[in-house]
Amino acid sequence: MTATRRAALWLASLAGAAALLWLAAQRVDLWPRVLHLPRPDLLALAAALHIPYSLTRALRLRYALDPRVRAATGDPAARVPGDLLYGSGLLANLIILLLPLRLGELTRPLLLARSHVPGVGLPEAVAGVATERVVDGLLVVGLLLVGLAYATHLGPGFLASSAGTLQVGRGMGLLFVAMTVGLVGLAALPDAWLARLLRPVPARLARFTVQLAATLRGLASPRSGLPLLLWSLVYWALTVLQSWLVLRACGLDLGLPEAAAVVAVVGLSIQLPGGPAQVGSYQVGGAVAMALFLPVEDLQGPGSSFVAVSYLLGLLGAAALALPGAWLLARAGKPGAPR
Repeated sequence: MTATRRAALWLASLAGAAALLWLAAQRVDLWPRVLHLPRPDLLALAAALHIPYSLTRALRLRYALDPRVRAATGDPAARVPGDLLYGSGLLANLIILLLPLRLGELTRPLLLARSHVPGVGLPEAVAGVATERVVDGLLVVGLLLVGLAYATHLGPGFLASSAGTLQVGRGMGLLFVAMTVGLVGLAALPDAWLARLLRPVPARLARFTVQLAATLRGLASPRSGLPLLLWSLVYWALTVLQSWLVLRACGLDLGLPEAAAVVAVVGLSIQLPGGPAQVGSYQVGGAVAMALFLPVEDLQGPGSSFVAVSYLLGLLGAAALALPGAWLLARAGKPGAPR
């Protein structure tokens, strides 16, 4: 990428962040005038949950890549090295947050591909990460529907706001369903059909597609696909629990359904082209979520505190865990490290 294109990308990202921050500021204070935090003990517990949350997120890729390692080595007990699995996940989490327009999503596949573990190349890593994102997208839409259906603490603007939120959720749900159909279709194609379709394609791209399809095919096995789904459920359950603890820490008496809806709204919002470190896109999602469940007078106090504190918790948590992630990656790359 040329310097001009890089500068244009960052300028567009910063302009998008400024526009989204302006929208969020119409409902909440971007930083609360007085930080409303009556239960700091619950905030400390939410911060501690960031460790199992991040490790669970990093773990899930094992079930996409381990079958490829076993196939490449012929060893039925072979696995992706733990240092590489967790190190790449913890470091990539921060980079994904920091880079604009979600350009950091390629970080983990690139880190895994350069490790030279048998069976783990760029196509396999991309296939695994893409599958994770599709599963996450479907679960986020599910959290939104369930959270709004069972929420009991409704703000005065709930009906108007929830209608628009549900429309966005359904649209994103259809997109994730279409992506699921595409991935399943690629995995289901017989090798002969796939080879015939790829004849006009350049050889390098054809090899990439064949390896990607093989990884997706491995996830169709219950031995791989079911644990990926179950650990994804655990990951999102931890996310909802952490959000609920931060809500309570900020003095907001909301339940788990409301916390699930908040997680879903913010999760959909950060797909918007905001600035680096999700500036703007996160605040818009938090402001919309707070307007669903809080009266107007609470938006500027506890609501603003929740948006600010939850944003900083995610950013600082990712930054704190990136250091041990980099250490694990360095250890995985040392000569003689177990493969």
